Amino acid sequence: MTTRKNARSLSLLILAPVLSLTALPAVASDAAALIKDGKFLLDFRYRLETVDQAGLPQEATAHTVRARTGFQTGKINGFSLLAEAETVAHMNQAFNDSLNGKTRRPVIADPDGMELNRLQVDYTGLPKTSITVGRQRLNLDNQRFIGAVGFRQNEQTLDAVKINTQAIEKLDLTYAYVAQVNRVFSHKSPQGEFEGDSHLFNAGLTLAPYAKVTGYAYLLDLEEQPLLSTATYGGRVAGKVTLDKVTLTYAANYAHQSDYEANPRDISLDYVGLELTASYAGISVGGGYESLEGDGVRGFATPLATLHKFQGYADVFLTTPANGITDAYGRIGYETKLDWGRVTGFSAALWYHDFEAERIDLSYGSEINLEAAVKLGPKVTISTKYADYDGDGAFADRQKFWLSLEYSY
Repeated sequence: MTTRKNARSLSLLILAPVLSLTALPAVASDAAALIKDGKFLLDFRYRLETVDQAGLPQEATAHTVRARTGFQTGKINGFSLLAEAETVAHMNQAFNDSLNGKTRRPVIADPDGMELNRLQVDYTGLPKTSITVGRQRLNLDNQRFIGAVGFRQNEQTLDAVKINTQAIEKLDLTYAYVAQVNRVFSHKSPQGEFEGDSHLFNAGLTLAPYAKVTGYAYLLDLEEQPLLSTATYGGRVAGKVTLDKVTLTYAANYAHQSDYEANPRDISLDYVGLELTASYAGISVGGGYESLEGDGVRGFATPLATLHKFQGYADVFLTTPANGITDAYGRIGYETKLDWGRVTGFSAALWYHDFEAERIDLSYGSEINLEAAVKLGPKVTISTKYADYDGDGAFADRQKFWLSLEYSY
């Protein structure tokens, strides 16, 4: 049965192509420009992922392929239309994709299937302003609270109306009304969609060349998960400073979270994030600290974040523990451009994370991450990653490995 909120999400998808059609003048040459000035979209990824997790009798090995195909039209009267389909296919079945019932194996959350990834109309007819209506991806700041989860084969998209303007000098303003969140678990999953009336506000002021100060308010009304319906208010300052040949990149982030809309609990939790990196001649050394508070019942929630970017690649803490979590981490990396035939770039990094409970004296263990990537021209990337999490008895130990081949057109 279609709910009232389902109807709002559906109306956004219908409105996107309708808006683009009403913008077309009845002139054949202009209509032809939609195709002539448009571009085809192709994004292909093959991935091997393996997981060995303590407490489960079998390991997981997944060979998956993702293909996104679409087209973005040219502009007429400031309007353009983008349509993109996404297909995820399994080449083997030796893993729990979160839907196939193979619970003796670890979860690799890449269900197979085909779905509409994006269907959006963009309007850029106003000075330094864009309006996007329909199913779209959205990444805000470092994706700590709002992101497209690009690491998974099925990315997270939003059925939304988004307005972005830079009409005021040095000020970047974004507002989005979100009727539905289309999660990485696919539309076939009971947890594949979050419906609701969510509002996202983000305002960034650039203090060139050394800092950008951002304030945000993310008001999440998630009908299927009312305990995740939260109001998060915060601020972030980030930038970089060059001292002789050394570049210092820094970021500091603070947020406070409370209950919102139908959430039955009283919530008052804080988030703190700090990071500093020094780079010289392609070598980077840095570290940071994150604290997500917990009250003994629930932890600080980030349900729309690109979580794989944070707290280790093993993805142990996709949900913040009830006693919160702190993550003290360090990183050393190297990146360079190359001219070795088809090889045009190389990067590698080593991470170390130390996890503790925020509220009580308890170790959550540690994790080591390794990653490397080789670029073959502008369109092809081969990458590999490894995560080794030692839970100190608090959470299950696990080791994960990835090998990916990506092509973007």
